[in-house]
Amino acid sequence: MAGLRIDRRAFTLIELLVVIGIIAILIGLLLPAIQKVREAAARAQCRNSLKQIGLALHNYHDSQQMLPPAHSLAPSYYPEFARPAPGDTRWLFGWMLRIAPYVEQENIYRQVDFAAHPWWQYLQGQPILPDNTLNGIPVKLFQCASDTRSDLLTYQQGQRVALTGYLGVSGTHQFAFDGALHVNAQNRFASFTDGTSNTLMVGERPPSQDLVYGWWFAGSGPAPNFGTTDVTLGVVERRDPTGLAEQFRPGKLVDPALEHSWHFWSLHPGGGNWLMVDGSVHYLTYGSAGLLPGLATRSGGEAVTLP
Repeated sequence: MAGLRIDRRAFTLIELLVVIGIIAILIGLLLPAIQKVREAAARAQCRNSLKQIGLALHNYHDSQQMLPPAHSLAPSYYPEFARPAPGDTRWLFGWMLRIAPYVEQENIYRQVDFAAHPWWQYLQGQPILPDNTLNGIPVKLFQCASDTRSDLLTYQQGQRVALTGYLGVSGTHQFAFDGALHVNAQNRFASFTDGTSNTLMVGERPPSQDLVYGWWFAGSGPAPNFGTTDVTLGVVERRDPTGLAEQFRPGKLVDPALEHSWHFWSLHPGGGNWLMVDGSVHYLTYGSAGLLPGLATRSGGEAVTLP
């Protein structure tokens, strides 16, 4: 018995490599599944955010007897709130700021003087709030969960601005004023003769690559930056210089110089969430972009069926 020897056989190099290979394959199979679960959760969170935004817009309508304007002209300039001429630059704050009291942001709203200065003067060092840092407060509800970039941007003279991933639907093109949320809008639900369930109100549009586009409190910027600074509204059929419709498609436009244009897209694969005027949310694929012009009008009379 003293001479009995017990062999303890170790892994051979080949066996070790096989085990490592199997583990690598399992990880490779698992990661896409995890990513899909995360994206599904982000998409669901985005959908829920849009529903809450829709509820806030409805509460605003109940209170004011109209939907908020996408942005408005300063009363001191235009007491009658007439429509601006194309290229007019004296535009004020966006629709998201107007619904702030309905999304638990009344503290910010109450400190804004809507008739004092155009919002862009804030970027030129002229305060629009007692504390300019309030413009840099991010509102989680206004951000898409799929966007992992910073929610704050330091702009020019050290001012901080908070970002959003959603745009109001102004209509079919820049100056049509035929959508739910357009310049100086005073639209009531009764005016949506196409049906509130058949009219788009808010769509997804992540901030631009350089974060110059997508400031939630803003209206629109002055010339010569008009169209390149932020607007919190979008159109579904504006055309770029090549004649290509800026409808609903992934990522940037063909011409990188037009990255800040008003078209819609999302960070979700294959399409994006859309809030309808009735408060419902639908996920539309990029393949359904041709339906958007008909869905973007309040009373165009188009016969459009949601997929």
